[in-house]
Amino acid sequence: MKTKFILIFLGLALVFASCEDVYTEEPSAFLAPEDLNSEGGALALLKGAYAGLQLRSYYQQDFLMQAEVRSEYMMARGSWADVGRYDLVARSRSRINDAWDDMYNAVNRANTVIATVPDLDIDEALKTQFVAEAKALRGLHYFNIVRSWGAVPLRLEPLESLDNISLGKSSESAIYDQVITDLTDAINSNALPATFTGGDQGRLGLHAAKAILAHVHLTVGNYAESAAVSKEVIDSGEFQLEPDLATVFSPEDGATHSGELLSVIWVREGSSGMRLLSFMHNSSLGYSSAGWRVLLGNLDAPIITSQWDDTDLRKNFSLYNTPEEVAVLSSSIPMLFKKYIDSNGAGQNAHGNNQSIYRYADVLTMYAWADAMANGTPSADAYEALNQVRRRGYGVDITTPDAGIDYAGLSQDEFMDAVWNERAWEFILEGKRWYDMKLMPKAKAVGLINGANLGEFFEDDKDWLYPIPQQEIDNNDELTNADQNPGY
Repeated sequence: MKTKFILIFLGLALVFASCEDVYTEEPSAFLAPEDLNSEGGALALLKGAYAGLQLRSYYQQDFLMQAEVRSEYMMARGSWADVGRYDLVARSRSRINDAWDDMYNAVNRANTVIATVPDLDIDEALKTQFVAEAKALRGLHYFNIVRSWGAVPLRLEPLESLDNISLGKSSESAIYDQVITDLTDAINSNALPATFTGGDQGRLGLHAAKAILAHVHLTVGNYAESAAVSKEVIDSGEFQLEPDLATVFSPEDGATHSGELLSVIWVREGSSGMRLLSFMHNSSLGYSSAGWRVLLGNLDAPIITSQWDDTDLRKNFSLYNTPEEVAVLSSSIPMLFKKYIDSNGAGQNAHGNNQSIYRYADVLTMYAWADAMANGTPSADAYEALNQVRRRGYGVDITTPDAGIDYAGLSQDEFMDAVWNERAWEFILEGKRWYDMKLMPKAKAVGLINGANLGEFFEDDKDWLYPIPQQEIDNNDELTNADQNPGY
């Protein structure tokens, strides 16, 4: 059965929206102080940290939606339309602010575990493991924060009151250094199991930590290090590309697959499920419990139109294409996505599909990317890693070379285009394309945006980062308006 990670309320003011208005969350369960100093109490505290991933404005909605809508293959309707055009009106800024709040909330939960667990009277091995998991979580959170906002306050201690809210910005390089330190500490603790399964599915194991670290190294240009860490995951033999895409994205209770490294675990219960489906679908098809048709494919983006081969199984799997599906499309809603389907969802916020954060296809494509950049040319191993993902996309044997499908004989630039294309097709609606575009040569990324007719509001010196919430500047004595990101 899927584990529902619940918030354990410890009386901490986790995120501050203003000095008078302290953001808290209704507790799902209570942990009395006398119960904390036990293995069960420590585990409950850790589960509260994992629940940070499920916060409404983190992986349940705003962080993920912002990333998807800003990619060139995506348009949006309604109150999300402006985000897709890089025009941040008041409503979209409010959602960015909410994402900031929830992501720092998640950081604070991890900080609380890191600060509290070492002093508990419990088994030393469990202490080490729980702190390692929390450090890996904190590394993931700050990785998401720094690549979204750039230089921000780096909080490494629990925020327990308004007395210690003031903290200046740390540089991007200092934040990335801390992320690498946290993930490296977790990996080198020798306390993380290779993976977590069963009721512990969704916890951050050794190979998940390595996948995040590989992505961080890739992001900061440490290509040799990224390739080496990715290769460790590949060589572990723990993972395979699941041949059946429906299995990868199954909504059923306990669903997993052979390539899963780290996912947000959702359940069909209350508001504890995946919300993305409600933004994707037309409700008449019964693919979700609500269907607002907010996320629209952009027909002016070649990556999902002319460049995407119709015989690639991922295209039919990800896009509306059957006669019944095409019948609900129109000139105003030209393309809809169906990668996630849960016909038995219990409400608009209660679909059972897990949200993948890292899976084996990530590791293979990151390895191909990093190895090619480190060597200045694609190696045989880089080709093989990328081609395995491509073969799975075409439904052929993953380990057998196929001259009709495989990439071969490409220049460095052509190979990098192939990597970025495969990642776009593989990870659509997984919140990765916008961050991949940020790592492309800037002229190429801007060309993709302009070529997809999204350039009207795009400002090259501004729109790569989100604005720091004004309430953070107003309430943090160590920040001024001069600390705002350029252009806002």
